[in-house]
This record gives sequence, C-alpha cells and structure tokens, in this order.
Amino acid sequence: MDAGFSKVLINPRRGLPLAGYFNPRPNTGVLDDLHVRCMLFRKGRTVCGFVTFDLCLIGGDFVDAVLAQLKKAGFRHGSGLVFSATHAHTAPYAVPLFGTSPDAGYMRDLTAKTVEAVLTAEQNLAPSTLKLGGVKDNPLAFNRRYWMKSGGVMTNPGVKNPGIVKPEGTVDREIGVLAVEQDGRVVAILANIVNHTDTVGTSQVSADWPGRMERCIQTALGYDPLVMTLIGCAGNVNQFDVNADTYQGYAYDRAWELGRCYAERVVAQLKKLRPLEADRLNLVNRKMVIPFRTITKEMCEAAHSVLNRVSTRASGSDLTSEGLATGEGPVARFFAEQTLAVRAHCSGKRRTFRLVTLAFGDRFAVTSLPGEPFTEIGLAIKRGSPFKTTWPVALAMGACGYVPLAPCFERGGYETLPVEGGAPREDTADRLVEATADNLKRAAGR
Repeated sequence: MDAGFSKVLINPRRGLPLAGYFNPRPNTGVLDDLHVRCMLFRKGRTVCGFVTFDLCLIGGDFVDAVLAQLKKAGFRHGSGLVFSATHAHTAPYAVPLFGTSPDAGYMRDLTAKTVEAVLTAEQNLAPSTLKLGGVKDNPLAFNRRYWMKSGGVMTNPGVKNPGIVKPEGTVDREIGVLAVEQDGRVVAILANIVNHTDTVGTSQVSADWPGRMERCIQTALGYDPLVMTLIGCAGNVNQFDVNADTYQGYAYDRAWELGRCYAERVVAQLKKLRPLEADRLNLVNRKMVIPFRTITKEMCEAAHSVLNRVSTRASGSDLTSEGLATGEGPVARFFAEQTLAVRAHCSGKRRTFRLVTLAFGDRFAVTSLPGEPFTEIGLAIKRGSPFKTTWPVALAMGACGYVPLAPCFERGGYETLPVEGGAPREDTADRLVEATADNLKRAAGR
C-alpha cells in the first residue's frame, strides 16, 4: 500500500475570537501552533484517507467547499476522505456557534490550506508498511456525568462534591495506534483516543493535548513523524477526576500532562504493533438526515421562567459548563436563551451529514460520526462491527451538537440542553449506531 501525508499551519491572526466556550475570547497570542494534517492511502486505484484540524468544530458546508476546490484542482477521491476536528477549545471559530460566526477571511485561507495539504499528501504517496495495534489504558478519561443524591444527573459537578452518587456511564479506554513505515522507519502515526480536548482554558491559541502529544512522541523518537489524532466518542467524557486530591483545572501544564500520558502509551505500542495486511481498500459513503429536536411549550415556559429570575448575563468572565453546577446564574440564562432560539430558528428543520467508512482489508475499519456522540455510542459500534478493530471518529464531516443516549434526555446534564447548531433529535444515537453498522457491513462485503 502507498501512503502520503502533510501538515500545514492554520494559526489565526491576533485578535480573532476563539471558540470552545459559550462566549468568544479574542486571541491574545500563540502558545503552540494549529495545523491541518492529511494522511492518504492508495491501493490500486482506490485512494482514501483522513484530514484533521486543530479546531473545535468543522461544518458540513466547509467540507463541501474543500471538496469542490479539490475536484477543480484535479483530485478525484473526495468521497474517500474523512474530515474531522480535534475539538481544541483554543482555536478560531470554523462554524457559527452561540451567536458568533467564523471570520470569512480565515475560512477562505483555511479552505486553501486544506486543499494544499491534501494535494501535497497525494504528491507524497510512496510504498509503505502499515502496522496496527492498541491498548486499553486511558487513565486520564472520566465520564463527566454523575448521578446526584438530589436526583437526576449533573455534568461536571466539581471535585469532592458530596452530592455525587456515581458516574452515569462508562468510558471507552481503548487507545488505537496505526503506524506508517517507509524505508524502515515510522514516518506517520494515527492515534484514536477518547477524551475531551479542553485543558488549556485561555485566550491564547493552542492545539491542546493532541498537539503536545505529537511533540512528546517526536521527542521520544528523536525525529519528527507526523502524528494525527482521531478523537473518538467523547461527548460525555473529559479529563476531570472528581475523586482526585490534586488540582485539575484549566492550565497549559494540564495539556502537557495529557500529551505526555498519551505519548508514552503510543510510543510503547510501536514495538508491539502487528503488520496490517490489507489486500484492498473499501469505502462506503452514505448520507444521513438528522432532524432538530422539537422544543415543547413546557420547555419554552421553563426557559422564560429562568429569564425572569436571572435578569442579566454577567460579563467579563468565560461562560463554561462548570457554571451550571454552581446554580442558576449567567450560564442558566444562556441556555434559556438558546432554547427559545432553537424554537424560533430550527423548528421543523433537518440537516444532512455524510457517514464515511474506510476499511483496510477485512481486519481494520475507521468510521465517521458527526458532532459529539456519547462514549457508549462508540462502544456499541465496536461491539457490532464485523472488523476485529474498528475506530469510530467523532467530530467528523460536520457539527450536529452533542449526541446523548435517548434515556439521558430525561436525566439532566447540559449536553441534553438544546442550542443553536446542536439539538439533534432524541433518537439520533440509535439511528447513528444503526446506520454505521450498515456501513461497516457493506464495507466488509456482507
């Protein structure tokens, strides 16, 4: 099999607002660089691969714009590309979010640089050996939704909160590793990891722990292979251990901690990987319609009640999900406003996403999922897959918001609250699992 790869710098200009929280933060500088990375594979006439962005989210319209430019440039393999974001919360807006739209100039540059990355990767295609493996060892990932003594579920209730009963769900602890070797050495690494990418918490640009993981892997190996992170289903997972005695707040040191942790595990696996013998590349590309939730009269009445109690929204501080655990306040008001906005602007509408599945022979498959699916969705896909190793990749091919399990909507937690750009219908998780299972069967030739 041939493989080719590239990466291109995508830092924003100073002052451009950063996405990731409920309010924009003007960029005050760069802690570390953001990139678009591309890795392509070719077997016979089939070309497929991955394009990842050190961004919080990417939109389906942006993907379509890139594919149109690639086609114009002569690239004929767009249906085999999986576009995904690493979900860095210290990167510029690439989709409209909570009333803030992407900068048009930045998006034009991002489109051009993405096309450059893909075309460069195609030019770099060369004979390669693939090696695959993984380990179920993800010690810094925790289910962030907890059953509380007061009843219901709360997201991010805080360390040592005496009201916590137990986590609502589990965590997918598998770290998948695919190494690409050329001329007897590892030149590129793909890692499939389940965790949220929100550890820095600043107004400075950073690729967060995936960027630090790449740097730590390169340091350990003594040279600079490309390292691409494919984020798994982490919609209800993050890096906060509510039972810990040490500080785990937002800090650049925390990004380094996670980056080193994952780099150590990836590097340790490199000597244990087994050759991936793939006599063919199969790809399945299908469309799935995801309607918005129906906002009921009762939900609107509850939202108006919050607005009447919380008259103004505080300014000068970041609005984060942790604010919900402290009471009503400005974050509660924000979600009340969002509920009414979804009712006004999204009722009766639906969005279409592409689900792309890439199969490397009969042993390994990677499959895309839009938005932020809960970790149980990824586990269900793995259990039902006809492939020995299956990597669900979230935040791919577009943004549809959090995708909770159907029972979670009655339990609470901010992931179930409707927001513009999110709010997928309550049956979306089940439909995603079903549609992906069909993709995987078709990719396996069944």
